[in-house]
Amino acid sequence: MASLCGDPGKRGTSYRVICKALGNRRHTIRLGRVNKRIAETARLMIESLESAKAAGHSPDRETSEWVGRLGDEIHGRLVRAGLVEPREQATAKIVTLGQHLEQLFGSLGKQKPTTARNYTRARRLLEEFFGKDRTLDSITEGDADAYKRWLLARYAPASASVDLRRARQFLKAAVRRRLIAVNPFAEVPCGPQVNDDRIYYVPAEDIERVIAACSDGDWRLIFALPRYGGIRFPSEAEKLKWEDVDWENSRFTVHEKKVEHHPGRGRRVVPIFAALRPHLERAYRERDPGSVYVVPRARHGANLGTQAKRIIEKAGVKPWPKLFVNMRGSCSDDLERQGVAEKAINAWVGNTARMRQRHYHAVRAEDWAAVIGRSVRFPARSASFSGIQEPSTLHDAREKSLDVVKDAETQYPRQGSNL
Repeated sequence: MASLCGDPGKRGTSYRVICKALGNRRHTIRLGRVNKRIAETARLMIESLESAKAAGHSPDRETSEWVGRLGDEIHGRLVRAGLVEPREQATAKIVTLGQHLEQLFGSLGKQKPTTARNYTRARRLLEEFFGKDRTLDSITEGDADAYKRWLLARYAPASASVDLRRARQFLKAAVRRRLIAVNPFAEVPCGPQVNDDRIYYVPAEDIERVIAACSDGDWRLIFALPRYGGIRFPSEAEKLKWEDVDWENSRFTVHEKKVEHHPGRGRRVVPIFAALRPHLERAYRERDPGSVYVVPRARHGANLGTQAKRIIEKAGVKPWPKLFVNMRGSCSDDLERQGVAEKAINAWVGNTARMRQRHYHAVRAEDWAAVIGRSVRFPARSASFSGIQEPSTLHDAREKSLDVVKDAETQYPRQGSNL
């Protein structure tokens, strides 16, 4: 049984616990100057350790938690008494930006090619600005502000915002790993990730002219599927098979490669809209025998944007920014303006209304015309209203008497009589 002893002194009582553990010898665990209640608790815990050691069992949960909260000095005394095992030496912390990013990227696992490319770019920019050997705890909020200014001087605000958000994400991981106490990017405003100047509505008339200029069915569907079907190109077009097309029910199944890692996502069913059907039926009639995929050219992994711009120019149409994204956005915009239920658009396009409004929908020319051409009636100006005081009013104001007593007697005779 452990016993508690107190040694009175000028500066207070020092307590020690005497126990038997290692080799059945007496050991003294000095607690220092603490109050008696804490010393008694320590005695009970040491006694519990002594009993567990004698019985060959692990200590109970409460005792284990108490041992975990002990400082290294008293814990070392328990180790020397044979009551607990030595603590493992803490591994050296990763202190440089390069070391942290190397370990972070090694733990990310498999990523989509575009995500991996974007993460690599954000990492390269961070290491270029700060240097790989920069210690994490030396990066301050002011350095984060300087990094933002550096990005804005080199890239468009939307691109700089994306890289700044990734820098915040990378340093947040350092906080979660207890490498730094505060994320220096936490309070840095990142700004919008959308460039409204690059959102463009693609009229159906322009798409029809472009489709007419295409040389084969592949290219016709490369323009028709995102514009009239609202699918992502090329990630969703490359997996689209003819067996996914349900002609009888006028719908087709889209495999959502971009969001397949989210729970409940990975595929959606889209109607064969009236504008899309003739182009899809023509491609089906002209397909090669035994053809499996609807758009084989989308599976080659080549960048089709350059050739797409040549076809657009050949059709006499000026190429628009973000070729395929804006075609998909224009399809979403048309559905919303036609009064289709929001939930249906969400299901068919694969995006929420908030995301569509933010990234896809533009203010059209007809929106301006609808307001400017409409007769707007404003309330008539009141004849009695005047922003400037007339001279006669000013003159009357100057002529008013300042005799308060006389005015009170005139307006309030009874009150004036009491003055």
